[in-house]
Amino acid sequence: ECKTDFTDEFHLPGYAPPARGSAEDLEKAAQLISSSRKPLLYVGAGAIISQASRQVIGFAEKLQAPVTTTLLGKGAFPENHPLSVGMLGMHGTAYANKTVVDCDLIMAIGARWDDRITGKVSEFCRDAIKIHIDIDPAEFGKIIDPDLSIAGDAKLILEDLMPLVDKLDSQSWLKQIDRWKNKYPLKFPKRGGLRAQQILKELDRLTESQAIITTDVGQHQMWTAQFCKTNEERKWLSSGGAG
Repeated sequence: ECKTDFTDEFHLPGYAPPARGSAEDLEKAAQLISSSRKPLLYVGAGAIISQASRQVIGFAEKLQAPVTTTLLGKGAFPENHPLSVGMLGMHGTAYANKTVVDCDLIMAIGARWDDRITGKVSEFCRDAIKIHIDIDPAEFGKIIDPDLSIAGDAKLILEDLMPLVDKLDSQSWLKQIDRWKNKYPLKFPKRGGLRAQQILKELDRLTESQAIITTDVGQHQMWTAQFCKTNEERKWLSSGGAG
């Protein structure tokens, strides 16, 4: 038998994440962004948790910066938007990965630089300025050492950054990305009978990319992520992040 005594008060302070970045960090981020000619916004699930989709769209459109998302970040930015390059990384689009390789600034918003998107870390965006926005400071420097890290809520930080930035001189960059999209589209073999990718592409067409889609884990998960566009937050429900 065990006797317990709960008469003493018990206090756990918990973790109170910062809500907003400092004025100094925001100003530095704006300066780094303003010098970019080949920017890229790299958006993860943290932006969805923050309900920051509207802010991501507004920020990308103001800068005229392309946007790539992680597997769990699908829907944070509409994949039918002209500035979208889709998902990056091992199972991402070729044009998203070419954009990653050639960008001169990459801004991670609620994403953690996991190995499925970086590949060899020492070669990932080696010459690009890296800005990392995350609610959890423990993520900073864990995989990638950013040039600037800002701890806080993605939605609030983007709202605070918006008035500090202007449209970038990125038209040549966007034209290059359009050429990559045309040259390296998502495709699959047409021989050998009905293909899963073909079914998923047709499903996406019939639902006008408006369906709520959920997947298990496996190859079908990657094919679905590739061929079914997600244009709103929380319309892509899939397992990830734990291997």
